[in-house]
Amino acid sequence: MNVSEIMTREVVTLQEGQSLRDAFGLLQKHRIRHVPVVSEGRLIGIVTDRDLRRATPSLLTGIDRESFDKFLDETHIGQIMTRNPYTATPSMSLKDAAKVLIDQRFSALPVIEGGKLVGIVTETDLLKALYDMLE
Repeated sequence: MNVSEIMTREVVTLQEGQSLRDAFGLLQKHRIRHVPVVSEGRLIGIVTDRDLRRATPSLLTGIDRESFDKFLDETHIGQIMTRNPYTATPSMSLKDAAKVLIDQRFSALPVIEGGKLVGIVTETDLLKALYDMLE
């Protein structure tokens, strides 16, 4: 089996000029943890829920609500995203994709073909494929 057989093809994406608030909203709305960042269809980075949590100040530190909201609205994804992320291709074997995820301790790989983002493969996709094979 290869990545194209299990990847998610309709990928939720962000652009680097969008705010952290935009990213949090997309993650919640779509119940996802990884969002590729694109420019004109080309992958330029990726943002995870963990990246967002690390970048966001905690209200427990004493930051007031107004400053917190301003931070969420004025901090852009381009400031916190991982640039040039590891990727997969549609023809990559599931074994090779799983090895990258395991070795790099990632949970998702954007899928690129001809320089364009065409999908994303996650650890959940791989687990579903394994489950189906075991049926």
